[in-house]
Amino acid sequence: MTVRIDLLHGPHNLSGTLFSVIDILRAFNNLWQLRNPDKRGAFFHWRLIDARGNELPLPEWLSNMESPTRGRKALPPSQTALFVPGVQMKSVPDLNRVLDQCTDEIDCIARYHSQGRLIAAGFNGAVMLARAGALDDRRATVTWMIANWFASHFPQVQLAMEGPVVVDGPILTAGAPAAVFDLVVELIRHFAGQELAQIATNGLLYHSLRFEHSSLHASGISMKTRDSVVFRAKHWLLQHIQAPYSLDRVAREVAASPRTLLRHFKEVEGMTPLDYLHRLRVERAKQLLEVTNIELTEIMEYCGYQDPSAFRRLFRRATGVTPSEYRRRYTMRISRRWWRADESSLGESADDLIKQLGIGPDDKSSH
Repeated sequence: MTVRIDLLHGPHNLSGTLFSVIDILRAFNNLWQLRNPDKRGAFFHWRLIDARGNELPLPEWLSNMESPTRGRKALPPSQTALFVPGVQMKSVPDLNRVLDQCTDEIDCIARYHSQGRLIAAGFNGAVMLARAGALDDRRATVTWMIANWFASHFPQVQLAMEGPVVVDGPILTAGAPAAVFDLVVELIRHFAGQELAQIATNGLLYHSLRFEHSSLHASGISMKTRDSVVFRAKHWLLQHIQAPYSLDRVAREVAASPRTLLRHFKEVEGMTPLDYLHRLRVERAKQLLEVTNIELTEIMEYCGYQDPSAFRRLFRRATGVTPSEYRRRYTMRISRRWWRADESSLGESADDLIKQLGIGPDDKSSH
């Protein structure tokens, strides 16, 4: 399936948002090709268009951001979408003035809407959708800076401010420029499905535990207070993720009583050290399932479990699926039969792959 995103560009748009969208789509295409090495081409294509629907050439210094194909094959409405960035505004009166100068862009939005195409808008771009009639009797979000004004001027729109992105049928809106990533993930979800959207989320968005894995392994990255009882306990648990759990041992290693450690840990993290260790182990298992070919039994050992049924039970409780199903859904590595490398690469060991993920040798030796 080929999907094309038309990026609406006008003299008053926040054009940098459009380039961010292209970067995200390019990154997703890379993940998609890893998942589908036997398929040619790319999943997403894009065009920079003006208000009349004419394709605009990218400047030469942005030539590397061109769509992966230069084909001009017509696509049905179900395989195209319009992305509407926000507009420059200094104040609400200034926004009214700018919108009065965007009649062509608003007509373009109305045209796409009448054709049944999906439309996504970020920041204050929802205002143009509202003026075009695309948001009548629909839920949408907008930047908090104009929320009250928006609600009073467009009472036919159900303003929703509970999250970064609001999806109502073929209309997607985001309320902040920084939410463009979340908005594109919803585009991916619409066209590519839940599993590929989750792969995009895993590979492209911020995950606190995954970054914590890295920061605790690399000195100088983490800015957390390294002399706190809770931080020392978390660091020790990560370094000894395979070791049998003992609250007394963790407390002894961080120079605190078990009661003190338990109390502080619950206050800071909202869970016990054991619960936190289970989260670390499941997160490690997810990473290994996504990017390696390591057998499930070995992954279980790297994550500190000896009982396969206990491992599967804890993993399913945390993710809703079994380890095998998680690997099938969210793998981000090419199967061995698609590797193009010499015999030494094909014989890459589990230890080599583990090291690439930042899992140190101490883990293995503590097992």
